[in-house]
Formats: sequence, C-alpha cells, structure tokens
Amino acid sequence: MNRDVLILAGALALAPWPAAAQVAGPVGHGEMPACPDSGGNHLNYVPATGSFACGASGPAWSGAMVGVSAAVSMAATGGSFTQMQVWNRKIVDTASFWSAAAPGQFTIPAGVSRVRVSLSVGQTGIGSNQFVVLHNGLLATGSFRISVPSGYNNNGATGMSGVIAVAPGDTVAVSYASALAFTLSADVTTWFQIEAVP
Repeated sequence: MNRDVLILAGALALAPWPAAAQVAGPVGHGEMPACPDSGGNHLNYVPATGSFACGASGPAWSGAMVGVSAAVSMAATGGSFTQMQVWNRKIVDTASFWSAAAPGQFTIPAGVSRVRVSLSVGQTGIGSNQFVVLHNGLLATGSFRISVPSGYNNNGATGMSGVIAVAPGDTVAVSYASALAFTLSADVTTWFQIEAVP
C-alpha cells in the first residue's frame, strides 16, 4: 500500500501542470509597458494569448468653450434673472454647439443626450450677483448657483453643474441676477463651457 502511494505521488509530481489562464483586462501602467500617449486616455490590456495590446479608454472629448473679446458692462437686474448674451469669442467647439448668430447659448447637436456645463466669472466692481444654468429657457435640473459676494473688487467665481439631460436642438445658457452693476473681465478667467457626457 505504501509503495502504491509513493508511486502515485511521484507521478503527480512529474506531470506537467496546466498553464494558468491569463485574464484579459486593464492593468496599471507600472505593470506592463505603457501605451504611447498622444493626448488621449489609454488603458493597457493583456489578452488571454499573453501578448501586449493597447486600447483607447473612451470616446474623444466633445464640447465647446466661449469667452468675451472685451470687457462687458453688466447692468443691475433688480433681483430678477436675465440670460447672459455676452459670449462673442469661440475658444473651442468640436461639434457646432455655439453660433455667433445666437451667442448667448449652446445648442445641443445630434448624438448628445447628457451634458455638463462650467462657468468662470472674472469681474470688477462690486459683486452681489448670482449665476444659474438655463435649459430651454428654464432653470435646469442640475444647475449650479454661483454667488459672488458683495464688498469686494476684482472678484470672481467658478462653478460646475451636475449632469443635465438634453436632446438635440435644446439650448443651454447662463442667467444672472445682480443687485448692482458690474464689469465682466475680458481675460482668461472669464469663460462658459459645455461638454457632452457619455
């Protein structure tokens, strides 16, 4: 009996073990050679064959950013919100979100169903104003409410919305309310941006 057990154990020890399967999936850049990165986001993959491959992580960025070409005098609104019609300088636009014919808004192109918007305001003069997002002329679900406090000179604020559900042809804009007049600065800190969300 002991002799049979020893023979069986020896046979198992000498038998080739099956190779462990490699599971395809992303690995960290420190674990495998990194993909060449020319500006996009990438993941490294090791297929079951064991060879190295490179794959893109998602769709290209789609959106637009606009600014102002000169300082803009913004009137007091008496507490009511008024759509900003000041955006006259296209900084980037990948899918015709913005048009000089309708400078106060972005128009949603085909293929986009969710967006996120950001606003950065540089201003001089007394603040005491607020900014919100409009979707088809109404306060958007997911809007930010940016407040610039009164009593400061050369102040400003930046904010980002939540994800806003949209359809092609919809409009997205920014509305402001101000107790006092102020001047919107024409510099790199004043811009309005939209981006499609996958």
